[in-house]
Amino acid sequence: MRVGATLWRMQNVRVGVIGVGGMGSFHAHTLASLAHVDLAAVADPYQPNVDKVTAALGCAGGNDPMALATDESLDAVVIASPDDTHADLAIAAINAGLWVLCEKPLATTMADAFRVIDAEVGLGSRRVQLGFMREYDPAHVQLVAELRDAGRIDAIRAVHRNSNDRRRPIAQIVGQSMVHDIHSVRFISGEEITSVSAFGAGAADDSYRHILAVCQLESGAHAMVEFDDAGFAYEVSVEVLGADGDVLTGAPVRAVRRRKGSVDTFIGPDWFAWFAEAYRAQDRAWIASIQAGEATGPSTWDGLIAHHVVEAVIQSLTTGASVVVEHLGKPEIY
Repeated sequence: MRVGATLWRMQNVRVGVIGVGGMGSFHAHTLASLAHVDLAAVADPYQPNVDKVTAALGCAGGNDPMALATDESLDAVVIASPDDTHADLAIAAINAGLWVLCEKPLATTMADAFRVIDAEVGLGSRRVQLGFMREYDPAHVQLVAELRDAGRIDAIRAVHRNSNDRRRPIAQIVGQSMVHDIHSVRFISGEEITSVSAFGAGAADDSYRHILAVCQLESGAHAMVEFDDAGFAYEVSVEVLGADGDVLTGAPVRAVRRRKGSVDTFIGPDWFAWFAEAYRAQDRAWIASIQAGEATGPSTWDGLIAHHVVEAVIQSLTTGASVVVEHLGKPEIY
């Protein structure tokens, strides 16, 4: 640990943001608004992104993400760059002694995810928080709190609707979007997923519009993760069936009319608006953990296991068979 917890409370946290497109720019603006945070610099190979953020927030800017990830004048970095850069940047930041908030996914391969794990284990303590922000979403927080009186969990249904206007490859759909729902099943249930049977509809080339993944949990309960990539609105909901009561997020299910070009409901297409407060709460919690000198929230291990299940979902979709999710031994630091 570079600095003791007491000293962290006496000084501002100097933060850099890597990747300042839509998500990274949101992080930059959020962090710049927080007390005891200095947004020192941003980095993005695309100069217009850099110019827009530096003009708005008055921070330094550059085009070399790796230079920012290894800048020891910083205390911490946010990694919001393209998915395939996450692992190398996170490892570099860990080795530079920085705290890290890394957007999901942790990596695009299990091998790269294990490399990040190895870097933290080699250090002997956690330095990375993964951007599974639903753990900070008020609706999800309330649902988990209500589960205390619901008894044994028998089933979970997680529904996630996107409003994409273009087809995405299966790996992108599952690895970028459904990965959130996979993590939700794990943190809501407190259990690991042991097997997956996945089904797709609306096939076109290497893509589906709709994917249903039926997951078996350690206790014998099951979770149904339902994803629509080409709906007419954005929506996330969770329903948990407990032995002593059921808990749902949001309003009761009701019929609404949604069609192309018109959405006759309160639900809109903007996922930023849906989870804006969750992202803000996540960033506040991350800064608080740095000030306390101890990483909290979703870990690199959570990122690795989520990707492990992602690969099982993809394998099931492509083979038509149920896939066992192999148990992995968790290092002590997690």
